Amino acid sequence: MQARVHKARGGGTTFHGLRRDEQGRPLNKRSRPTPGELEAISRMREQLGGFGLGAVRGAWADRTGRGVVLAALTEWLSIIGEIYAGNPTEVGIDWFLHDYCSGYSEPSQSAELRRQLQSALMRPVDVNMKFVLDSVEEGFGRLLEDAEHQELVRRAVLSTWGVLAEGLG
Repeated sequence: MQARVHKARGGGTTFHGLRRDEQGRPLNKRSRPTPGELEAISRMREQLGGFGLGAVRGAWADRTGRGVVLAALTEWLSIIGEIYAGNPTEVGIDWFLHDYCSGYSEPSQSAELRRQLQSALMRPVDVNMKFVLDSVEEGFGRLLEDAEHQELVRRAVLSTWGVLAEGLG
């Protein structure tokens, strides 16, 4: 209810109803994770950030074709979309981009990136890879920070992460 009132007054809210001020800082009361939740967040940071997004960034640094890098990023974003919004398609990706990635908070901005991602293996794409990767990496960091300090996000993200991580071994 507070999230809807906040949004009606012009404030920003995330998919999970987290209220933000004009600078994007959470307004919801902070909460402390349990040791087990901290461990899960740390595994997410290591596996999805270090290994997953790190591999995508490494491929770009090694001058792998832009289309291949964007295709790998699309797969990574689909995992994040599923973890964050329960949807691995463009719906989940869009919510993550909107809520966490600077440069993609407006629907037209995220729509353009999603169009580039979808066509990455079919035609040459014109996208600033450094900006995209920096924004997504920053957004992932913000998501992990919210998972650590905001129960609304932590509850949703860690439950999905637990199922995915267990299924993947």
